[in-house]
Amino acid sequence: MMRSFTVTLHHSNNYGALLQAYALQRVQQEMGIDNVIFEYPYRDGFYSRVDLRSPKSAFSAIYHNYHKRLHKKEIIRRNESFKRFHAQRMKLSRVYASMDELRKDDIDADVLITGSDQVWRFSGNQEFIPARFLDFGRDSARRFSYAASMEKAHYTDEQKEKVKGWLSRFQGISLREGSARDYIEKITGFSAQRVLDPVFLPDRAEWERIAISPKEDEPYILCYQVQRCERMQEVVDTLKKRTGYKTIAVLPESKKYIKTDVSRFDVSPEEFLGLYQNASVVVTGSFHGTAFGLIFDKPCYAIARSSGSNRIRELMRLAGADDFLIDAGKEIPQCKEFDSSTVHACIESEREISLGYLREQLK
Repeated sequence: MMRSFTVTLHHSNNYGALLQAYALQRVQQEMGIDNVIFEYPYRDGFYSRVDLRSPKSAFSAIYHNYHKRLHKKEIIRRNESFKRFHAQRMKLSRVYASMDELRKDDIDADVLITGSDQVWRFSGNQEFIPARFLDFGRDSARRFSYAASMEKAHYTDEQKEKVKGWLSRFQGISLREGSARDYIEKITGFSAQRVLDPVFLPDRAEWERIAISPKEDEPYILCYQVQRCERMQEVVDTLKKRTGYKTIAVLPESKKYIKTDVSRFDVSPEEFLGLYQNASVVVTGSFHGTAFGLIFDKPCYAIARSSGSNRIRELMRLAGADDFLIDAGKEIPQCKEFDSSTVHACIESEREISLGYLREQLK
């Protein structure tokens, strides 16, 4: 049996980060590949560290810690559900504490994979940046990226040289966004492909298999975002007035961004999927929040922030749903105008291309 080893980011207690890692592993397992996901240390501590050397950073940490304290029991339940998901539904490697430790290990894998969510960013934990560009393992191992993405398509000259050197060992390069693909091709000279995020690779039945349905008997509007979006409250209030539906917010952080009938800080990954499965309408400012709205064929209102929303814009256009991409000043369309059959056809076509790329790299 072929063995593969995936480097990804799945510890942030972010639903999208976790579920994209699960999806990429799950589809490989269905192909008969024995896949293991790279495991790195959990960040210790419940509260954010307060760095008094930076007043702005210190104020932000204190603000977040205050809200964490308000919802401590709920947040702990959510965090524990993520760890349980890792343990019960994913096959992980042993914990590697450093790049040196990873490089010294003779990893038993025919293929090394990196992808997807934000793996090619240079911010955050600096220790494992080389790992996310597969700078370890046997020389004979095949290396490729699946739907790699980055925070911003703007590397320094030094970072560009590093990226070009790391990617010179790759047999396949694919990125999640067309803009990121064009940037990587430009700075490296290597050919790259655009593919769908891993959450689109399993069929809808796989997500329904692990979803836990909410105890909600009435129609509801599901609201999900990971940071403040300028028009979120306006869209939610407008849709509630039009439909009369209840509003439920899934809050992956520690504070409320919008006012809704119900606010949930303790949603497990399985319950997250169940809320999407049973929603009547979705309003979101998140990339993966948008993705699951499309996967479950819901009228999906994707809120594009004034900056940093290119990946959401690209996804909605790719799905033929850009009429429901809510930008500054755009009129809010009626739910009934959402054409789920067109969206499904667009996504299914792209899914076959993406699966074809993955099969080609793994054959």
